[in-house]
Amino acid sequence: MRIGFALASSLAIKQDMLYSLIQDVSSEYGHTVILLDRQGDNLDYIDVAISCGTALYREEVDFILTGCSSGLGMQLACNYVPGIICGYGTSEIEATLFARINQGNAFSYPFALNWGWASEVVYRSVLHALFKGLTQVPYPQAEAERKQQATDKLKRLKKTSQLDFEDFIKAYNTKDDK
Repeated sequence: MRIGFALASSLAIKQDMLYSLIQDVSSEYGHTVILLDRQGDNLDYIDVAISCGTALYREEVDFILTGCSSGLGMQLACNYVPGIICGYGTSEIEATLFARINQGNAFSYPFALNWGWASEVVYRSVLHALFKGLTQVPYPQAEAERKQQATDKLKRLKKTSQLDFEDFIKAYNTKDDK
């Protein structure tokens, strides 16, 4: 799997450390990490979400790892971009459940909120749970068929409630920021 990694410019100081950590964990699962590095552009989390959507749409990547200070703004912004189903979590169980139940293509994490001593160790464990969960059947296994049907409905809801990506980009780029 090709995993894109992107952060807003406000977290540029952590980018190299996080990128290295993601590469390390990803390699254990045979994934390749692609840095969607646009730090010099002074991008906020909304710009990054659109960049992530572009990378997914162009099939440059298969999955996105991202985040912002709280992780929540990035999750919200990503979910407004066509083609992205972004989860959020700070624990192994949240990462596992997102991967096994919601089967999205992006995951947001808080890289400032409650970030302190040994936070990179926690993030590493979340990544392991996420990557392992992406290879497993829906949870709980006894409900796998029902869970898969619900996931398919979620993806259909997302697709039918939004513009396609090309129309979205055209419309977004023609709007004045007010």
